[in-house]
Amino acid sequence: MAKQVLSNVTILEGEELELTRGYLVVRDGSIEKISEGSPSGRAIDLKGGFILPPFVNAHTHVADSVAKELYLGRTQPRVVGPGGEKFRALGSRSRSELLASIRATLQDMFRTGTLAHCDFREGGAKGVELLREASHKAVKSIIMGRPFALEELNIVLKKSDGIGLPSLDAFDEGGLRSIADQTKRAKKFLSFHVAELTSARDEVERALELRPSFIVHATHANEEDFVSVQKNGVPVVFCPRANSLLGVGVPPIHLALATNARFCIGTDNAMVCQPNMFEELSFAWACIRRADPAAGGEEARKLLKAATIEPLKLFNLPWGPIEEGGS
Repeated sequence: MAKQVLSNVTILEGEELELTRGYLVVRDGSIEKISEGSPSGRAIDLKGGFILPPFVNAHTHVADSVAKELYLGRTQPRVVGPGGEKFRALGSRSRSELLASIRATLQDMFRTGTLAHCDFREGGAKGVELLREASHKAVKSIIMGRPFALEELNIVLKKSDGIGLPSLDAFDEGGLRSIADQTKRAKKFLSFHVAELTSARDEVERALELRPSFIVHATHANEEDFVSVQKNGVPVVFCPRANSLLGVGVPPIHLALATNARFCIGTDNAMVCQPNMFEELSFAWACIRRADPAAGGEEARKLLKAATIEPLKLFNLPWGPIEEGGS
C-alpha cells in the first residue's frame, strides 16, 4: 500500500478548520492519521506549510479574461450592464481566442489552489458549450447558463448545471417564475445577481421569493435582508474586489457574520480580478476589519470556511474537510 507521511505542517482540520500543528499520514489516497508533534520514521518535511481543503471560487465570469482591464476609465453599467463594453468585447473575439483565454484563467485558478468554480456563463446554450469545451482536467466548472429567451430555457438547462441571471430585471415577473419553477423541477442550481447597485436595494426579498440556491453580491443589502437570507437558508456569494474596483461599493460581509447568514466568496469578472482566492480573502478580511475593528480569529475562520467548506457543501463537490478517513 502506498503511504506518505507529511510532517512539520499546520493542518486545518474538520469542518471548523481547527488548527493541528503536527503531521498527516496518507495511505492509498485516504487520510489515515492526523496528529500533533513529529512522526517516527521517514517523512516529507513541509517546512511549516499548511494543509487545508481546496478553494472553491463561488462566482466567476471566466470568459471576461479575453478583455482584461477593459473596466479602466468606465463605470460598472458601461462595462457589464446590458449591452455594455464587455458584451461587445466578447462578441468581437473569435472562438479560439475565447477558448485560449478561458483555459489560461482556469490554469491560473489551479496554480493558486482552486479546484472548482461556479461560472455565470453568458451566451445561451452556445456559451455553456464554450466553457464545457475549455474545461480543465483538474478544475471543476459548475456552469450557470443564461438563456437569451424563455424559448431557450430547456436547452440551456440540459447543457448546464443551472441558471444564473444578471438581475431580476432580465425577465418579467412571469418569466422569472417560469425559470425558477423549471430549474427546480430539473434539480439544477438557480441564482441571481442581487442588490449590486444602490438602485437595486430591494432585490434581496424579491429574489428570496423565487427560492434560489444562492444569491450573488448583496452589496447594498441591509441587516434586515441578511436576517431574511439566514432564515431562508440561502447563501450569499460576496465578490469584494470586483465590487470595489467597479466602483459599486463594498459588500457588508460583517452583516452576514453578525446575522449568522451562510456566505461564500467569489472573484467575479476575470477582466477586473485575477481568480486568486488568496488575494480575494485578503481583501475581504480588510473589508471586515474596516467595518468591525473588533473582528478577530472567529471571523477569520468563518471567512476561510466561506472559500472552502461552505462552497464544497453548496455545490455538492466530491471533496470535503481534512479529517481522518477523508480523501
